[in-house]
Amino acid sequence: MKSKTIKSRLFSNYILFIIMMLAIGLFSFGASSSYQAQVDDMFKRNIMLKDVSIKLDLLDDELLKYLSTKNSDHLNQYMKHAEEVQVMTSDLNKTIVHYSEEDLMILDITAMVNDLIRHGDQAVDFKRKSDVSSYNDAYSEVSLVKGYISNYIQELNLRQLGNNASQYSFMKSQVSKANFYHVFLIIDLLMLSFLVIYRTTQNITNPIGYLSQSADAMSKGQYHMEDVHVKGLDELEILAEAFNRMKKSVQSHFDDLKEKAETEAKLKDQELENLKMQNLLEQSRMYALQSQMNPHFLFNTVNAAVQLSKMEESPRTMMFLESMARLFRYNVKELNTRVSLKDEINNIRDYLELLSVRFGDMIEYDFEVDEACLDLSMPPLILQPIVENAYMHGLSKKEDKGHLTVKVIYDIVDVKIIISDDGVGMSKNTQSTGIGLKNLDKRLDLFYSDHQLIIDSDLGQGTQVTLILPYGDDHV
Repeated sequence: MKSKTIKSRLFSNYILFIIMMLAIGLFSFGASSSYQAQVDDMFKRNIMLKDVSIKLDLLDDELLKYLSTKNSDHLNQYMKHAEEVQVMTSDLNKTIVHYSEEDLMILDITAMVNDLIRHGDQAVDFKRKSDVSSYNDAYSEVSLVKGYISNYIQELNLRQLGNNASQYSFMKSQVSKANFYHVFLIIDLLMLSFLVIYRTTQNITNPIGYLSQSADAMSKGQYHMEDVHVKGLDELEILAEAFNRMKKSVQSHFDDLKEKAETEAKLKDQELENLKMQNLLEQSRMYALQSQMNPHFLFNTVNAAVQLSKMEESPRTMMFLESMARLFRYNVKELNTRVSLKDEINNIRDYLELLSVRFGDMIEYDFEVDEACLDLSMPPLILQPIVENAYMHGLSKKEDKGHLTVKVIYDIVDVKIIISDDGVGMSKNTQSTGIGLKNLDKRLDLFYSDHQLIIDSDLGQGTQVTLILPYGDDHV
């Protein structure tokens, strides 16, 4: 059997409530109509008798005016009133049912009204004949009959009043009972309505409350809970079933996400371990590359400084030693740190200063540097190996004077560093197998994803090394 919907339940409750209200209303209307009819019946005869009495007074007044003035208007009014009073007495006769003593008195009043009109008509005829004595006698009869009618009406009203008093007492008791039943029905209706509203509200709000609590628990991450069960209301039952399906779907999805997150966490931990291992490996490589820097240069430089200090005592010796000290300090930097291009340029200046002290005028050098890019960030000890390589493989093997040029060109996107010498040059095999430049290129791979190291050298023609680094936003 299909359960009722919320709409059908509410509609049926409203219909029931309306029917009960309509029943109470009809009961009240029927009772009040019955009492109104009884009251009308109680006073209907009194009112009719009063109207007859008033009409007789008007009839008598118009008749007296006509007898006094013989004005036709008064005669017309008299005749009109005479006709109306006869109709009224005829209606009064229709109220006779049981021929009680009061009913017989009404018949007497009707007869006396007819007799009064007959004497009045006689008085009018005598007035037309100018028979004063006769119309006075006729009018005297009218007045006498009118007095009898008034006495009958007064007596009948008194008797009717007594009857109405007893009937009123009975009606009062009936009205009290009707009021009691009316209040009783209203109280019953209110209690029943309250009960129906309470049950209907409970049937609707309880399932919604369960759904609300379950939804609140889900919003706090509590997915493992019992399903919400609703019976009796199609919409809420469908809603509960949909909610349960959604809860299971969210729970399944959450479990999948949790499992995926745990898997990703394990992978990230593994990846982190791999990165740590790789970092250690790269540090070892950099330390190894650092240890490969020519130690003979340091030895020869120190030896030259000793010889120079023996030969002369001058400020030049101090400048030499200061350059050497700066060079030493720079060469012991951590290779995984960053410096500026300006630091690199200053370092090779110190290096070349030391070379010029050792070899005098045999080596000349110059710098062409665009200062707009001196804040370029780069790894340390990149340019010194290139200059050292130019000296060892090019200039040192030349019999006459050698020349070395360092150029830095700012190209907005890139920075070109060109180190060229006019030494003996290198063969193609030497260019491709040189350990120093290979190590330099590997170090640059650790810092840049996009760079270029170009070697252009021919035997007897000198060597040019071009280093192209991205300028980007990575500045010191």
